[in-house]
Parts: sequence; structure tokens; C-alpha cells
Amino acid sequence: MAYTVKEVSNLSGVSIRTLHYDEIGLLNPAFYGENGYRYYEQEQLLQLQQILFFRELELPLEDIQTILESNAFERVEALQSHKRILQKRRSVCMN
Repeated sequence: MAYTVKEVSNLSGVSIRTLHYDEIGLLNPAFYGENGYRYYEQEQLLQLQQILFFRELELPLEDIQTILESNAFERVEALQSHKRILQKRRSVCMN
């Protein structure tokens, strides 16, 4: 099933502008309709989930793109590293 930008925005809770990640090559639509609309399918929705997860970890978009494009990138190691950073930030804020 294909979803329009508006439908994906409603489903994911992110702005339509955020879904324009294709402008930087981060989240490309599955296809463009004859009307010029972007259409997303399951694969792009899963990729969006990953992007949003990494954004929650405050990773820059360039780093997220590297992660998603690289088979050699150690995702678990990167997540553990960012977890430590977030824990340090939290402990600083609590003190």
C-alpha cells in the first residue's frame, strides 16, 4: 500500500516539511505519482522510523545518512555510545 506525504505525516506525527528528507537524499519516496505527489511504502516507513529514532538521540542528519547507507557502520556500538552521552547529560542535569 502506498501513502501520500500527508498520510505519512498523520500516521507518524511528523510534519510534512520533515518528510522532505528526500531533498537531502535521506528518505526517498517509493515513487512519484503522475500528479507529482510523493508516495511512500512500507520500506520507507521503516526507514522513517529509524531516522526518527536517531533524531531522538540527537544525531545530525549527515550522520544518520551515513548510518543508513553504510553496511560497515556499527549501529549497536553507535547506539551504546550515544546512550552513554545521554546518560551523562541526564546526570549533569540532575545535579
